[in-house]
Amino acid sequence: MEKVCFMITPIGKEGSDVRKNADEVLDYIVNPICKEYGYSVVRADKMANSGLITKAIIEQIITADLVIADLTGNNPNVFYELAIRHSYRKPTIQIVKGEIDIPFDVANMRTISYETTLSGADVAKREIEATLKSIEDGNSVHNPVSEVSTLLNISANSTEENAEVLSTLLLEVQQIPENLKVLESNIEARFSQMLSAFIETIKSEHTNEPIKPEDKLLEMFMNNLMSNPQKGIQSFDALMKLQEKIDSSQKNQK
Repeated sequence: MEKVCFMITPIGKEGSDVRKNADEVLDYIVNPICKEYGYSVVRADKMANSGLITKAIIEQIITADLVIADLTGNNPNVFYELAIRHSYRKPTIQIVKGEIDIPFDVANMRTISYETTLSGADVAKREIEATLKSIEDGNSVHNPVSEVSTLLNISANSTEENAEVLSTLLLEVQQIPENLKVLESNIEARFSQMLSAFIETIKSEHTNEPIKPEDKLLEMFMNNLMSNPQKGIQSFDALMKLQEKIDSSQKNQK
């Protein structure tokens, strides 16, 4: 069964510049590339329908396998129809002529720029083709409406899957204190290794020399720091404060 691509576009009156542009885009860009991928392109003014044309258009917007929306000119009807399509989270490609600014609401979605010159049409076809390949590969469809709808569904529905995710997150949070203890233990072990190497270096440098009192004190301090890093750090802080008092007292005596 042939797939359907519905074209949302400003159409304009017969003979107008708007109609001329719409026909060129359809004939030289959209039709050629869509046919390569097995799509039959439908545009509102070319629909044969004896009923209400608006109803038929909306039906095509909803049911079409693909919609290509031309945002050129910021036409209100185009954006109304595009909004309907977005609410059904189905494949949609946005295009626009040149570097025209488009409204903020859809500006964050990828919009393919085109020109109706020979080279411009070829570039646009290649970009549309890349998007078509992504759609054919089954990649997810994202638009402002679908993204908000997804967030609302997640927050509103307490499904078993969501409960499982929350349970996993809670378990991870509960394990944080234990993981911190392991990390602290690893840091202390590494710190002790570094201090041990430092002490051995001092000893080797004074092998044939009498050990000075300050070196002996440093060695004792290092050994204490290795056996109990936390206590050793507290002792070091106390020594530093004592040294500050001594220095201050000596300055006052002068």
